[in-house]
Amino acid sequence: LLSSYSGHPIAKNLNAVLSIFPNSIDTVEAEGIRKTILLHSSRNARTISTPALISGRENVNAPEDEKFKKPFIPAAVLLEGKFSSLFTNRLTQTIQDSLAAYQVRFKPVCDEDNQIIVVGDGDMVLNAVSRGDQPIAMGMNPFTFGTQREFPFANRDFLLNCLEYLVNEQNLMEAKSKDYVARLLDTKKVNAEKQTWTILNLAVPVLLVVLFGLIFQWLRKRRYAQKMKQQ
Repeated sequence: LLSSYSGHPIAKNLNAVLSIFPNSIDTVEAEGIRKTILLHSSRNARTISTPALISGRENVNAPEDEKFKKPFIPAAVLLEGKFSSLFTNRLTQTIQDSLAAYQVRFKPVCDEDNQIIVVGDGDMVLNAVSRGDQPIAMGMNPFTFGTQREFPFANRDFLLNCLEYLVNEQNLMEAKSKDYVARLLDTKKVNAEKQTWTILNLAVPVLLVVLFGLIFQWLRKRRYAQKMKQQ
């Protein structure tokens, strides 16, 4: 599952995005190009060099936490700026003569800023097929589809946001102006402190009720004891 903490309008307020076998993206320095990480892994992830043998038996045993130490591996990146042409310094004399004959000037760099979105998993925007050869909505896990664990992920919303940003950036910026904070729980911390918080939630209210009862009884006895003395 991929998520984002960049706050960029494309990935802002999105749920997790489903990706089966994503590739990591290594950004390189390019003059005049701004890079924004749109989607990345969780803080507990790892990379496997290809070719790699992946077996379904890996789900039988619990994963080893020691192997998942790479945080926030990029999987989708937005590139913005004036891009250089791939054919810079590669034009043959024949091509140059052809361009000159048609009075066309070769541009090694864009005149205006452009945007490119690079995603490390092409299957992210595909629709899976169920066992009955029926198409499944984008972002649905085919292995849990039709079960109680079925959950729609935000693949479709991410794709639409990408298209909207590339076509009409201003409208998407306005639509994403609001902030919605998703306060997700840390699974490791929950498992480690589960017993402590369970005891606190169960024992503390009972102790408070007992303490209140004891104080009430003490005050009640003291009050009636004073009345008996006065009589």
